[in-house]
Amino acid sequence: MKLALTTALTIAALAATPALAQEKGFYGTFGYGNYSADDADLGAIQLRGGYNFNEFLGAEIEGAIGVADESTSIAGVDVDVELENSYGAYAVGRIPFSEKADVFGRVGYVSTEIKASASGFSASADDDAAALGIGGDYYFAPNQGVRLGYTYLDYDDSVDVIDIAYVLKF
Repeated sequence: MKLALTTALTIAALAATPALAQEKGFYGTFGYGNYSADDADLGAIQLRGGYNFNEFLGAEIEGAIGVADESTSIAGVDVDVELENSYGAYAVGRIPFSEKADVFGRVGYVSTEIKASASGFSASADDDAAALGIGGDYYFAPNQGVRLGYTYLDYDDSVDVIDIAYVLKF
């Protein structure tokens, strides 16, 4: 009973909240992401395009191209690892908590291609995974802001992505 009452009050409070930081419409982001796995930290330029259906729900697509590679040692062999690309699609839920800021959660699906080379040999691998993320947006102008996010990519060896981006609402 308490859970039902709390849920009803929360929904009523959210429904009564005016459109704040993210209203409905298109947005894009341009930023940098650090992809961290057990043996390597790889950097990528990320681009996102999204649409907010209202101030609480939206969808976005994301693309990343690797720009910072890493050398690591695997079983005593030096290996160069690089992120070729990563693409994903997400459903996004937002909670605005001021006129200039909101927090978000996102769930989606990603496909990533990685290349490794050692001693004159190279190999590429691509894989798909579920993705879960959280983060926040802060708007320093009506249509411009910054975004900080964390995304967990559920590969066999999980990958953690921390990103920062410039946000532009259209």
